[in-house]
Amino acid sequence: MTPSSQPPDRSNGSGRTESRHPISRRTTLQSLGVLFTGVGAGCLGSSGPSSDRIRWRKSIRGQPLLDGGTLYVMGRLTLHALSPTDGSTQWMTEYSESDFDQRLCLGSDIAVDGRRIYVPGCDGLRALRRSDGEQTWFVGSSLRQGVGVGDGQVYANAADLLAIDADSGDIVWRADTGGDRLTKPAATADGVVFTNRVDGLVTAFDSDGDVRWQHRTDTETRGPTVADDTVYVATSTEPGTAGRLLALNRTDGSVRWAVDTPSPKRGTRPVVDGDAVYLGCSGRDHGTLVALDRADGAKRWSFTDENSTVYEPAVTDDMVYAGSNDDHVYALSRTGELRWQIETDSVVGTVVAGEDRLYAANNERLFAIERP
Repeated sequence: MTPSSQPPDRSNGSGRTESRHPISRRTTLQSLGVLFTGVGAGCLGSSGPSSDRIRWRKSIRGQPLLDGGTLYVMGRLTLHALSPTDGSTQWMTEYSESDFDQRLCLGSDIAVDGRRIYVPGCDGLRALRRSDGEQTWFVGSSLRQGVGVGDGQVYANAADLLAIDADSGDIVWRADTGGDRLTKPAATADGVVFTNRVDGLVTAFDSDGDVRWQHRTDTETRGPTVADDTVYVATSTEPGTAGRLLALNRTDGSVRWAVDTPSPKRGTRPVVDGDAVYLGCSGRDHGTLVALDRADGAKRWSFTDENSTVYEPAVTDDMVYAGSNDDHVYALSRTGELRWQIETDSVVGTVVAGEDRLYAANNERLFAIERP
């Protein structure tokens, strides 16, 4: 929609900016239904895949995020809050292309906490209420990647690393990161870890902005994952051919173990669940999903697709699900056996798992797939 005339951006002196487009959007609260509800169905039509497992689909592009009984997806200009059961719309927040100085401004890599949804963009960070999508605050500083949510603070990579008060939107502290190709921060209750993708500098900050430690990999590095007392970082020593996975001590950054892996896909991070670490990788002939022992990095199993990339997986108690460049979603046991697969007619980059359904996004649609 075309926004009404608004006054210029205003700052309250704390670093938080009131956007000149705070309400140039439309929120719809009523249920709008779904495009298809394939319960007990087989074929969904010639424009999409055919499988008895697919329960519904919607023409939405973006990374799905499932939290608290709601499925959130940030499309090009619309944030959707959907029912995971049938895909019906709980609410949506729409923006206009004229709100922004460049196309494709809003990032699909959104984050949530108990009360808010955080939407990164080329013009800054928006915090919206989870209940209805209304904007609560806006920090006007161009972001380079997604955000990390910690205990009462949101961390964002802008020109500096910003620590933002989650309730007020005030900037609590900022730190010079010394680079512009930064990964998504991994936030914890007492700090944050981020990496500079190009030079491989891994930095951990305390929640008050003091540098806790730094570790340099000296090679192209992916985003970190923090689990308990360990920081897991994947590197690409030879892009498309070889990489390494490092486990760093969360307290001082010392290396606990490091093992060779295929080259990790850019934009993905290690996934830690139970006693295993999973990593989606790229290759010239095929993509690979590897499972490693969390204690020492020993390889447990690997799975290869029919194309060049297996993406970051979703892990449940008994299964591992992953999308691929070969237009499939794969379901594997925790020991690596292929249980089933679904063709989606397009690259599947993101999957998330709910209690009884899997949600997969390809370049055209969002699918809900029944889990066994």
